[in-house]
Amino acid sequence: MRFQLLAARTALAALIFGAAAAGAAVAGGRLGLFPFSTGVAVMWPATGLGLVALVFAGLWLRSAIANNDGTAKRMGMIALIGSLVFLYPPLSTVYRGFTQMPIHDASTDPDDPPLFVTLAKMRQPGMNSPAPDFQREVRYRGEEGTIAYLLHEFYQTDVTKPMARLMPRTDSPMKTMFWRCFEIAKSLGWNIVDYSEADGRIEATTASFWFGQVSDIVIRVKPRGPIGARADVRAQSRSGAIDNGFNLAELKQFVDKFWN
Repeated sequence: MRFQLLAARTALAALIFGAAAAGAAVAGGRLGLFPFSTGVAVMWPATGLGLVALVFAGLWLRSAIANNDGTAKRMGMIALIGSLVFLYPPLSTVYRGFTQMPIHDASTDPDDPPLFVTLAKMRQPGMNSPAPDFQREVRYRGEEGTIAYLLHEFYQTDVTKPMARLMPRTDSPMKTMFWRCFEIAKSLGWNIVDYSEADGRIEATTASFWFGQVSDIVIRVKPRGPIGARADVRAQSRSGAIDNGFNLAELKQFVDKFWN
């Protein structure tokens, strides 16, 4: 049928143009050709083209089933499956943006977060301020409160619980804790930028998968009594008002490794 062929061709064309735009957005962001915000801006029309591809592929499928006609079945199936695969990353990111806490800075100790030293000097104009902002009020899961309060309220079992241990069998609990945290950071694939055993500070970076959105991370280790030590971690995105849960996910991984 003529409509069936037209629907398949339109779906495939929209998918090709959408995928090309998305590829350019991701590659440009990853290669540093333009800032993260530009890559996100390009992804909106690219996602729109993906939705157009899905709609027309659905119309093709409906017509094919209703008329028991296999016209343009190769183009139609490529467009249908391709649009579903293509749309999953951006739509799942949007979903996380609506369901995760609207923040770009997270810490296991939001009341007294670790501070950046070396990484603070690497911030460029236009990037997020490295200063803590955990007393700012936001709304999350129907509750309004400071970021510090909401982190304790909703993440106390997997992020904000104190990472402290008594180590009576070691000569230097802080040193032992420091190098344990250092190895955990390396095992998570974080890029160690600077560290100081004397200060109990480890600074590292990591990046999101698609756009390479950089997050700065600082680990603080300090004594806790004569035979104990405590570690706290903070992760903050250099750009963007929200991180879609990325930084909290990084902290969760660290906490899980710390207790295992």
